[in-house]
Amino acid sequence: MKSEEHNRPALMNAGIALATVAVLANIPYVALIALFDYDDVLRRPAGEVLELFHAGGSQLVLAWWTFGLSAIGFALAAMLLGEALKDGKAKLATGFTLFGVLSGVFQAAALLRWTFAIPAVATAYVQAAEGSAERAAAISTYEALNTFAGVGMGEHLGQVLLMVWTFGVGLALMRMGGAMKWIGAAGLVTLPFWIVGQTELLSLSMPELPVIEVLPYAFMGWELWLLVVGIALIMRAMGKTASVSSTPLAHA
Repeated sequence: MKSEEHNRPALMNAGIALATVAVLANIPYVALIALFDYDDVLRRPAGEVLELFHAGGSQLVLAWWTFGLSAIGFALAAMLLGEALKDGKAKLATGFTLFGVLSGVFQAAALLRWTFAIPAVATAYVQAAEGSAERAAAISTYEALNTFAGVGMGEHLGQVLLMVWTFGVGLALMRMGGAMKWIGAAGLVTLPFWIVGQTELLSLSMPELPVIEVLPYAFMGWELWLLVVGIALIMRAMGKTASVSSTPLAHA
């Protein structure tokens, strides 16, 4: 019983962190939809995107900054979950925790390009004359940043690492038994959507690849799952506290 008692605060911390990230990440996301027509705007011509971004001003930059920080929040939550599940039958291998942390870091780095790189590019585009070399250079810079940092590093690599983390966490939760078994299995169900959705990203460099646009559904389903995991861990930690205080065997 000692190891369970020691893990109770860790379970609570991890649950609170995961649930908080799942909820708070939606605040800047909703703001980006309202201010920038995200993420449909990314399919528009580069010049139009840069003009819209420049028109959004500091409010839009702040929304991107907080969205990037939410990815850092996920990295921290992944660390806390790794600490909570470092022992027992539901042990989560350190490698899986590392994948989760790296996913958050890569996604944050990619998202923060909108805070520290794109503003200067958008300003250069807007201030340059139509058809000028300066505008062409701004468009080329935007497309390079968007393709490598955004799609390649943030979305593709970030999502691949996230898939591995979700797989490991799902299996660990299933080993807990009870309701956690089904919650863990639900996480595994999101993986095919993430995998199939990579066709949308890879099609940028392989146009002949059939595209199946399911990433928005994968993201929404996974975020809901993350929230459920957080709440379930909180409830489990609270339930264990109650059982320890009322069961004589707890003091054996």
